[in-house]
Amino acid sequence: MQTRTYAVVSGVIFFLLGIFGFVGFFVSSPPVNAPEMTIRTALGQLFGIFPVNSLLNVVHCLWGLVGILAFTSLKSSKSFATWSGYLAAVLSILGMMRFSHTFAGLMPLYSHNIWLHGIMALVSTLYASTKIQDALGVKSTSDQVDQFAAARKSAQERKPKDLDKAG
Repeated sequence: MQTRTYAVVSGVIFFLLGIFGFVGFFVSSPPVNAPEMTIRTALGQLFGIFPVNSLLNVVHCLWGLVGILAFTSLKSSKSFATWSGYLAAVLSILGMMRFSHTFAGLMPLYSHNIWLHGIMALVSTLYASTKIQDALGVKSTSDQVDQFAAARKSAQERKPKDLDKAG
């Protein structure tokens, strides 16, 4: 998958996660032993496993919109992947620590959100790093453009000289 494709796909996924967090059909009530939250609007478990509230839903929607908008260029896609990796890593680490797993009661970062944000951090880092892509053999858009230009130049060099003189 290209970095630009990654940006739009992850953007759509996070945007939908944010939207689904506001839809009661997808959100079950929080467990009895869930940590106390300051922001209780739209508080629950998305798909029965991911703790959410309205602020986390808004963060996911904004994160998704930025990813969708980053699709416009390779540079913005790589920047999105880089910053997504940083943000997701921070959220995952905060979720692992007892004193910060609710982000001061503002967002539920605990439970299954830890691995969701952790996987997002790893995958974002993969698409942000050209060196990792090269090691895994993932072709970037610029590599494909370079290959196309080389193939075109090679085809022009092989063209018979007689056709050039006749034309």
